[in-house]
Amino acid sequence: MKSTMKKLYRLLNQRSYVIRALVFTMLNFGVASSWADSVNVNAVDKNGALMSDVVVYATPVGVPLPPAEKLPLVNIAQEDLQFSPYVTAVRVGTQIKFPNMDKMLHHVKSFSPAKQFESKLYKKDTPTPVLFDKPGIVIIYCMIHDWMRAYVMVVDTPYFAKTEATGTVTLNGLPSGSYEIRAWHPDLGTLKPPLLQTISVSNKSTQLIKFNFDFVAKKQKPKQINSSNSEY
Repeated sequence: MKSTMKKLYRLLNQRSYVIRALVFTMLNFGVASSWADSVNVNAVDKNGALMSDVVVYATPVGVPLPPAEKLPLVNIAQEDLQFSPYVTAVRVGTQIKFPNMDKMLHHVKSFSPAKQFESKLYKKDTPTPVLFDKPGIVIIYCMIHDWMRAYVMVVDTPYFAKTEATGTVTLNGLPSGSYEIRAWHPDLGTLKPPLLQTISVSNKSTQLIKFNFDFVAKKQKPKQINSSNSEY
């Protein structure tokens, strides 16, 4: 009888432990989910076609931004006589390096107020990474190949992403609250402001918003060849 009671007592304790563990997991999941709100964004042109290379970023309203952690080094390569990627989004404080993957010289330069810099003629020796320390739009050129151009949107928020060919993107991990959601494409240039919507997100929510641009995006300029049919 005593042996049976001991077994029953151990079983109850084990079940109690399992129940406590389940409750603990559920509570923690509930807390975590309140920090995992997401916003799905579609970007379309004036004809309703989905747009790639749209930078979407969210800025919280009325609360401070979380401090920047160690930011990863970003690459914008010169490859096949183009900058790749064509559009890049980074947070303030990010360093970008510009490796030359081509066999010919390139000369990288920006005149933009948000970041002015120059990396003169170079081949395989990648220059020192450039620190992007101010928010804004940075247009990058090759001073030898005038069709080569890249765009960097520097934002002062950790909540940003860029649409790919699908024209969609998801901003994850937004704490509950109000946000200004902006969408920018290179064809807006530096004078027109990004498109703007203000939304509120709450626990466990996923929202879908759409940005309608009033133009059809221009294609990236193709590389050029000279009269002898060779790249220059």
